[in-house]
Amino acid sequence: MNSKGFSLVEVLLAVAVFSLIVTGLIGGLIYGEQSTALAGQRARAATLADEGLEAVRNIRDANFSNLTDGTFGLTTTGNQWNLSGASDTSDIFSRAITISTVDANRKSITSSITWQQNPQRGGLVQAVTYLTNWKASSGGGGPPSSCAAYCVSLGGYSTGTCRQNTQQCTNYSETYESGGDSICVTNFPGDPSHDTCCCAQ
Repeated sequence: MNSKGFSLVEVLLAVAVFSLIVTGLIGGLIYGEQSTALAGQRARAATLADEGLEAVRNIRDANFSNLTDGTFGLTTTGNQWNLSGASDTSDIFSRAITISTVDANRKSITSSITWQQNPQRGGLVQAVTYLTNWKASSGGGGPPSSCAAYCVSLGGYSTGTCRQNTQQCTNYSETYESGGDSICVTNFPGDPSHDTCCCAQ
């Protein structure tokens, strides 16, 4: 009798341990799936944020005066991006573009993506850039011919130079301005490493 009772206890302990292991494995699987889903959502949000910045850059290229201060959504008409409303939505994501003036020829652009990750927690991804009125340096007649001319056209900079990367801008106490990058590539044909425009006071 004692032997049979001891065996029953062993069986109960084995069942309990097995249940704990199975519960842990199931919990780990569920948590892993949720983590993968959240990572996918964040990656998609980052893509939408970057798309927002590119859309505003496209709007700027059409006419710098299109960039008025405020918070907007984005729409397309005839393959052309437009600012419209206070936000736009894509599936579970909401995008808001905030434009603010830095000076006469520069605007700060923030692309914010929000969504509900789960009932208790929301998600937020933001991307920020600065856009310039690159036509201003030649009276509206065309883009500047060099990184230096581009930097001077922004207002607040006395000169500029082409570097190989943004870290060089930091090393030389300069400010990276992405709007002049294409000028650097043009001025250094055959040397694509000079693709970064740095401005200095």
